[in-house]
Amino acid sequence: MNTKLIIVEGIPGSGKTTTAAHIKHHLEESGLHVKLYQEGDTRHPADYEFTACLNQTQFGEILTKYPKEQDLIREYTKEKEDLYFIQYHELRIEDGGNSFIADDLASYDVYELDLETYENVSYNYWEEFINGTNFDNTVYIFECCFLQNPFTTFIAKHNAGIPRLEHHVSRIGSLIAPLNPLLIYLYQDDIRKSFKQVYEERDQGWRDFFTDYHMKNGYGKDTQLTGFNGLVEYLEMRRDEELRLVESMDIRKLLIMNDEKDWEEYYRLINRELSHLE
Repeated sequence: MNTKLIIVEGIPGSGKTTTAAHIKHHLEESGLHVKLYQEGDTRHPADYEFTACLNQTQFGEILTKYPKEQDLIREYTKEKEDLYFIQYHELRIEDGGNSFIADDLASYDVYELDLETYENVSYNYWEEFINGTNFDNTVYIFECCFLQNPFTTFIAKHNAGIPRLEHHVSRIGSLIAPLNPLLIYLYQDDIRKSFKQVYEERDQGWRDFFTDYHMKNGYGKDTQLTGFNGLVEYLEMRRDEELRLVESMDIRKLLIMNDEKDWEEYYRLINRELSHLE
């Protein structure tokens, strides 16, 4: 297969997860070896999930604070240059449910870094994936780490401006270009209708977190968005900017407006696109 990386993107509730799973199943039926990494996967090779990033001083302070757990902390730590990356979600599980260390480390999450450090850390991890992976017999499927996570960080959290986001995504796009990637973007014309269903299906904890994050940080705070209507306005803006960005990219792409939820037809289009890559 010429393409070694398939990326599935779209706003929450677009069907990214089920679409990525369908692609994996379809390719495996064709006899291909496939690795799927979805949102929240702590094993992701190019996107840090539930991972703390500490400098040398901060790492030393954590070890000093928890002297009896130093070996456990080091077990889940990878040192890269002068930074220490700790998979605190995995550490939480290993620690038998005692969450105090993981809770401390969560404040150092990669997505809580200052933007310049995040840019470098994110780019370097993608570069590590490209340079350190043998793609001969494997097709990788990534969900949401190419557009959604950077957009959330650059715009929702920091409101750093679309040009800076575009620059970051463009740099990563250049990295992955040799993999002949395919980007599948799922979107809706009626964001209010599609997101309302997702919003009502999720529990109150998710609704509170999602609303607070997007209304009390960056773009939402600066534009004084509030409540469900504010979320819809933000997501409409995000969809429009992502579509514009995707359409401007020199990358193989398939855009699917899925308001009608005709998944049989959408999967037919996806399967046809996949067949062109073999």
